[in-house]
Amino acid sequence: MHDLTLWNALTRREQRIVIKLFGGGSTHGDRMSETTNLMRLGLITENGLTSTGLEVFIAAFKAQLGARRAEVAASI
Repeated sequence: MHDLTLWNALTRREQRIVIKLFGGGSTHGDRMSETTNLMRLGLITENGLTSTGLEVFIAAFKAQLGARRAEVAASI
């Protein structure tokens, strides 16, 4: 759950950077302050996501998937 708390503490732009890196993108064009903060948190390096960054992304992805499933189940 710690991972999800960290994800929720990120700005939307920081979350988008993590998502982009998960998909194989780069930080090119992103604000230096945002990438610096993600590096300080240990979520990314110059080479992409760290294992911690990957864990945080996966926790957020699973939480969103669970919420969508619950939403679909409630609408049936």
